[in-house]
Amino acid sequence: MEMVKMFYLKNIRNSANSPMRWMRRWKSSSGKRKTAGVIVIGNEILKAQVKDTNSHFICKHLYRCGVNVQKISVISDDIDEIAQEIKEFSEKYTHVITSGGIGPTHDDVTYEGLAKAFDDTICRHPTLAGVIKNYFGVKDPNSPAYKLAEIPTKAILKFGINKDTSLPLHFPCVILENVYVFPGSPIFLEKGFGSLYKVLFDTGNHFAHQELYIDATESKFADALTTVSKEYPGVVFGSYPEGSEDYQARITIESDSEEETKRATERFCSLISPHIVVRRKK
Repeated sequence: MEMVKMFYLKNIRNSANSPMRWMRRWKSSSGKRKTAGVIVIGNEILKAQVKDTNSHFICKHLYRCGVNVQKISVISDDIDEIAQEIKEFSEKYTHVITSGGIGPTHDDVTYEGLAKAFDDTICRHPTLAGVIKNYFGVKDPNSPAYKLAEIPTKAILKFGINKDTSLPLHFPCVILENVYVFPGSPIFLEKGFGSLYKVLFDTGNHFAHQELYIDATESKFADALTTVSKEYPGVVFGSYPEGSEDYQARITIESDSEEETKRATERFCSLISPHIVVRRKK
């Protein structure tokens, strides 16, 4: 066990990982609300052969970090399409997170698309090759497994930590510019992204969020919601009919300011009948 730990730590330090480089870039960015675009890659998603749960998991954790996810895209296993989507997202958003398209088979072309997006080339990364050889036990360098080690030349690695063992996870997030590549298998994505999201994306500037549970149909409070949304343009309001046992709709009220969210909530409540508010939740 100790030898495995030493292998990972030694190769992480000596690789092109250089975590301080991306940390400096992240911290030196502007103080505005950070944004993100999520790209889900895989023909199996478009054909409904596999259900996408990764984008939900990613968005949930980015929200906790105070990151505003502005778009989710689902695209095919096509190098040109992947490159174009990554390039466009990279220019629009603070962070770009991809899932899928990394593996040993012919349709795993995310790394090729990533390299093309940034005019880079593909090479076999020695740290990843060492992981495949020493952890996965694949000795033949011509094995398809080594395709997992073929990443853009300028990419860096960031290994998450297994919370149960305190050892680095077996496979890292591959980072190039502001693009973060994760696997498509939910088991591996959730483990990898779940161990890294705070380190990579937490802004320290979280959303001020309030929820109201309303025992009335939307038509009963739609006018009030329209009024308050105009009065508080910096606050985002959402209305979701849910038909639970004790309420009929859930209202979300959020902004960058606790005080602004509180004022908007109180204003909305003043415009509706108080008895229809079942409960509040932050």
